[in-house]
Formats: sequence, structure tokens, C-alpha cells
Amino acid sequence: MTQPSKGASIFLTLFGLPFLGGGLAFIYARLLSRGNFDTFDIFASIMFGSVFVFIGGGLIYAAFRGYGLLKQQAAREESNPLSPWRWRLDWASRRAESQNKKSEITSWVFAILCNLITLPFLFRMVPNFAHNGDPRVFLLLGFNLFGVVLIVKALRATIRHRRFGDAYFEFEVLPFSPGERVGGRIHLKFDTRAEHGIDLRLSCVRKLVSGSGDNRSTNQIVLWQAEHNVPAGAVEPGPLGRAIPVDFSPPADSLITDHDNPSDQVLWLLHTRADVPGVDYSDDFEIPVFRSAASAESSSDSGTRTTTGTDSFGFATPPPSDADSGAVPQPAHTKVVVSMGSGGTEFYFPPFRNPGRALVLFLVNLVWTGLAFLMYQKHAPIFFFIFLGLSDLIIIAGFLHVTFGTSRIAVRSGEILSRTGIFGLGRTRRIQVSDVASIVPVASMQQGGSSGNQLHAIRMRLKDGRKITLADEIDSRQEARWIVSQIETLAGLKLDTHVEVDLPLGVSPQPLKQSSGQVLTQSQPRVPVAASAGVFLVMVAGMIGFMAWRMTSFSSRTNNSRTAAAASAAKPVTRRVFFAPLTDADVARVSALPAQAQAEELLERAIGHDTHALELFDRQVESWIGQIRMSDRLRQLEQRSQFSKDLRVRYANVDIHLALEGWQKNEQAADLLIERARTDQRYRGAAVYFLGMLAGRGVDYERIHCVLLNYARYDQDAGVRQWAVEGMRFLGKDEVLDELFTSFTEDPANSVRDRAGCNISDCGIFTRKQRMRIVPKLLDLAMNPRTTGQMRSWTFLALQEITDENLPADALAWSRWYQEHGSEKIAEFERLDWWQVRGDE
Repeated sequence: MTQPSKGASIFLTLFGLPFLGGGLAFIYARLLSRGNFDTFDIFASIMFGSVFVFIGGGLIYAAFRGYGLLKQQAAREESNPLSPWRWRLDWASRRAESQNKKSEITSWVFAILCNLITLPFLFRMVPNFAHNGDPRVFLLLGFNLFGVVLIVKALRATIRHRRFGDAYFEFEVLPFSPGERVGGRIHLKFDTRAEHGIDLRLSCVRKLVSGSGDNRSTNQIVLWQAEHNVPAGAVEPGPLGRAIPVDFSPPADSLITDHDNPSDQVLWLLHTRADVPGVDYSDDFEIPVFRSAASAESSSDSGTRTTTGTDSFGFATPPPSDADSGAVPQPAHTKVVVSMGSGGTEFYFPPFRNPGRALVLFLVNLVWTGLAFLMYQKHAPIFFFIFLGLSDLIIIAGFLHVTFGTSRIAVRSGEILSRTGIFGLGRTRRIQVSDVASIVPVASMQQGGSSGNQLHAIRMRLKDGRKITLADEIDSRQEARWIVSQIETLAGLKLDTHVEVDLPLGVSPQPLKQSSGQVLTQSQPRVPVAASAGVFLVMVAGMIGFMAWRMTSFSSRTNNSRTAAAASAAKPVTRRVFFAPLTDADVARVSALPAQAQAEELLERAIGHDTHALELFDRQVESWIGQIRMSDRLRQLEQRSQFSKDLRVRYANVDIHLALEGWQKNEQAADLLIERARTDQRYRGAAVYFLGMLAGRGVDYERIHCVLLNYARYDQDAGVRQWAVEGMRFLGKDEVLDELFTSFTEDPANSVRDRAGCNISDCGIFTRKQRMRIVPKLLDLAMNPRTTGQMRSWTFLALQEITDENLPADALAWSRWYQEHGSEKIAEFERLDWWQVRGDE
């Protein structure tokens, strides 16, 4: 019987949340930094993020919608336990709905998802490959052909559904039985004439699913099949327009419909097809074929075979097992403790009954906590902390329940007492025996690869419909059945020890073949829970790790972009406005403040271009070493000063970084950093970055320049090369811009090229006149047909940031502009004060 599982719905929701949250976070981050990307890149990013939003939202919708549908399904099954043909709404109404509508929705889902993935490649890479004559363009076109095929398929399914409507097959009897007539009418919209008639085919197929993952395969074996053609003249008027008569006679020894094992099903399918102008008519219906009590009896009288043993098709039918009711012998080894006392018998389930599951949950909890710490280190959005925190609470609750959970069941005169809890804490329920409908063992979860390695629970059903779990985490089927038999014997209830299967998301157990209207259940092997949890954990960890990596690489650009400077602060901090320059009285007041307050006020005044504040900042900054920390306000000020339009403020940004890290501006600090970079590979990136700051402030420039250039060109680690390139932006000389351009065009890592391009165009302490020297090189790069699309995009972005001109991404247009206005722009920049650069404030 179908049992909807809240736990499975929560599991599926948690599985979908990282996809949904990751996609939304990615789209949000790209929209925040849209100033650094062209329109197409933003559009492509939104499409890429939408794939994850689409998947995550679909999984969450499926979890909630599926749980509601399964509850309704469970209610129908419980009200009609011996009539499985009434378990489907359409069958209960004596009809079978068309499968066209489902295929239409499925086709559109796959088409949209596929094209969200393929279209960015089509519009970005195909033009570049075609322009350069690259033969890989055919591979990309073939890759995008999948999306086109799926779109065409979805359109055809939509046209077919709109043309022929919501067709359905109306039954003459319910259910159909082997050996009896299968008759009825197919009602549909049919506004044309089928010159060759309508082909009908009724098939009994066995659908077998084998393997798992990439090796999963589905085979349909036809057990019986018949077909005939309905002439056009035999089509009758119907409520939707037309009605196609159906008339088949399956043999009496046919198998009946069996959906109980998803990996081994018996289906009866009615297929219809007609050649008509335009889109041909084609449809499929699944019909119910069962043995009612009358048909089973007649079948037995006529000598038809039973459904036990091995059928004529060569498939072994599961033999009857201990699913029937009856007395159960006590297992040789039991974990439950049975004792007498207080006028009755008590069954005590001690803690730590399943150490293997407890260990798995403990390890999962450790990994989940580690992911939370990683998100904290990467300064991830608050969403991830909320998600990981809630998930961690669920995992901790599961660990405590499995490890320290206990249960007590006491059977006394006329009542049953149940107490479940953790560390002995929990409330006691008193249930009168007269209120109990049944007590059954339930196979709730499987933790191994065999059917005998399931976890079981003991569930009580009350006459008012409520269900109470008396105990769980029982790893022995025999023990669970024996306990139930003892409880029911002591309570004087009808002995019933058949085991029900309670699978995630209401997956039904496989019933034995129906005989005389009776349905018996048998548990089936399932994928090990530990393996499933492991796969889920690896997928989520991999996805979160990927997002953390993307956030790290993305932050190397956005944290140095003007748009993200204000948006990436840990907390919004109110800006202070100083209406007058720093006075002598202010100097005395500020000098008396603690170092942290001094640094924050002077840096904030410096950002406002207060000359006196800049001078006092320069005098005081050395004294702040070891005295200040990166507070929320100072972090915001550091990000604002990094892209100031005043080079003096950018120099202050360098000084505050060195002070925060504890580095003096002298040759001794340079020696220490050079040695640290040589010997400490983990700190090498940070060391070369701070070396660049020291050289930019006039400390041992020539030596540091050589060291940085060596790391930027020859280090094997792309991360170290990237930080060396970042350090070079503080050197401020013409030759360094040329060296950065070399890294921009020749480094094998895109992350290094990205940062080199940003440092050429906007970042660091180069003057506007210096940056204009690179424009001819950038124009040559844009004109070169071998330049990749990504490099060309970065080149045009650099040209815009250097010149303040908003021209299209066209190399010829930029070349004409430079010929006509380049000298004017250089003259304009020469008239600026040395410290005036392009910036935010």
C-alpha cells in the first residue's frame, strides 16, 4: 500500500534547495556586477543560472505536489484495498486518460532545460569559430541540434494535443478481465477523415528496469498483442466530436496489470494511430486488466494456470513468504529487552541499536558542519548559512534519535502504554485495547543491499484512523514480527504479522499475483540507504564546493569592481558625512581617539578628498600596526577607497592593508616577505601581493619588481601568478603596464588574464595618461582574427574603462575613434592633476 513519506519530501526539498539558491545567487551576483560584462554575457549568465533555478524549483515543487498526490492515492488504496482498478482516478471513472498531455509537458521541460544550456554556446562560440574557420563549429552546431530536435518534438506534441484534444478511452466494464471482451470507445476531437482507417493495437507488455545510474536500462517485452483497423465509416459521433469503437478479446491465461514493483511491471497498453493531413493522430492509453472474484473462479474452473511458480513466459513469480498472518517463533538473537512487572509485560528498545547508521549520520554531520565553516571562510551569502544551519539541525536530530532514542511498549490489562524519547525523555501514551484496529510491522527503510537487511518499525492503527509508531530502528524482520505477535497475543487482538512496506515518496511494494480478489505484499530490494545518502552528500558537497570556488574566482573580480565595492560589505554601515575639512581642533580630537576610531575617521575623511585628513593619515598609519582590525565599517571604507578617483586615497588603501596585516614599510619587511614567498607555498600568493604594495610605497622597488615579474611569468600555480599580477598593479610605472599586457595576452589561465586586464584598465595606481599608452596594443588585439571571443570582450571592456568612451564592440569603430580623437583624449588626461583617475568617489 502506498505510504506518503514526509521525510522523503523533506529530503527532496533539501536536495533542490542548493540548486535553487545557487542559481538565484549566481544570477544576483552577475546582475550586481553587470557593469563589468556586456549585455550578452549577462544574458548568458542568467540562462546558466536559470538551469539550476529550474532544476531546484522543479524538485521542490515535485516534493510538495507529490506528497499531496500520494496522500490522496493512499486514501484511495485504503478505501479500496481489494480493488486496485479503483486506485486511479480515471480508471475509477471508467475511463483511461490520454498520455499525450503528459508527453507534451515532459517534452517542453526537457526542451527548455536543454536550450538553456546550449543557446549560450550557440550565440557566443559558434560565430567566433565560424569567423576563424575553426572546424569545431560543426561539433558545436551538432551539440545545439539536440535543443532544436527537442523543440520540434515539443511543438509537434503541442500541435497534436491541441488538434485532437484531451482524448480518453471510455470502458464498457470495469475492470477488464483476461478471457473477457475489452470494449469501449475512444472519445476525441477528430475534424478530418482518415482515408485508411484508424489502427488499434492492444498489447500486454512486461516492463523491466535493470542496472542503475549510467547503466540503467529499460526493456519492454511483449507478452501478448493483437491489432485491427477501424474503418473511417465506423467512427461514430461522440461528446468531444468523434468516438472510435474498441473491441478486443485477450486470452484467459493472460497476466494481469501489476504496478507494484517499479522495476518489473505488467502493463496493458492500447495504442491508436491514423494517417491524416498535417500532424498524424497517435495516442496511448493504459487500461486496467484484473481478475475479479468471479473471473478468478471461472478461470480456475476452466483449468487456467495459477500465478504462482513459473509462468509460461519464463519469469519466476515470487513465492508466498511470511507476509501472511500467523504465529512467529522467537529469533535466536533479539535486541529488545522483555521484562515482567507492574502487572504486565514490557518491551524495551535500548539506545545505540544501530551503531552503523549512527556512525554514518555522525560523519554526515561532520561533513555538513565543515561545509558551513567553508561557507563562512568564503563569505558566502546568508542564504547558505540558513540552509546549512537548518539542514544541520535535521541531521543532528536524526543522529540523536538513532543513537540515543529509546522506546518502551507495555501491555497491561485492557491498555497498551507507549513511550518514545531521547535520553529517556518523552511522553507516555495510554491506548485502550478496544480502540486499536491493528498493530503491524512496517519496513520503513533499507540499509543494505538485500531484502533481509531492512529497518522496521512497529505501527499501531487506531479505529479513528490515527497511526502511532510504537518503536522503530529494528533491523530484524523476524524480530519485528515476533514482537508484534507477542503484543497482539497479550492484548487479545487478532494475530496479524504481515509486514507492510513504507517506502520513500509512496513507492508501492510489489504484490503477489492477484488471486480471488486478494492482494498480498512482498518487500523488494532497494538501493542501500547508506549509498543513496552518500551519493546525495557527494553531489551537494560537490555543488556547494563548485559554487564556493566560483564565488572565490568571481570575487577576485567583483571585489575589485566599483559596483561590488559597496554591495559586498558584510553589513550595511551608515556613511558619515563631514561637512567641513579637518580643523586643528579636529586633529587634536582625532589624535586622542583609539587607533581603530582614528583609522576609520581619517580614512573616511580621506575618501571625501580632505587634504589635511590625508596628511594626518599618512603620519599616523605606522602607529596603527597591530592596533586595528577589519571591522564592518573599516571593510566598507577599504572597499570604497580601493576605487577612489583620487590616487592619494588609493595609496591610503595600500597603507591600511599593510597596517592590518602588520607589515612595516621598510626593507626588513620586504626581506621577510620574499623569504616567506620562497619557503611557504600556502602564503606565497599573499606574500607577493603585499610585496607589490611595499614597492608601490617606495620600498626596494627594483628588487621587488624582479621578484613579482618572476612569479607572474614562471610560477606553476595559476593562483600565485594571479596574486603576483595583482601586486604589480601597485608599482605604477610604464614598464609594468607592458608586463601586465603580456600576462593579459599570454598567460594560459583565464583567471590571470582577467585580473591583468582589470589592472591595465582600471585597478591600481596608474595614471590615466599611462593607461592611454596601452590603447594601441588593445586595438591591435581587437583587430587580430585569432583573438578569442572572451579576450575580445575583455579588450573592449578595457578600452571603455581607459577612455570613458561608450562605443560598440567593433574593432574598426574603436580604431577610427582613436585616429580622430586619441590625441585629444591624451591631452585631456595631461591637463588633470596627477592624482585624478577614473573612480567612484
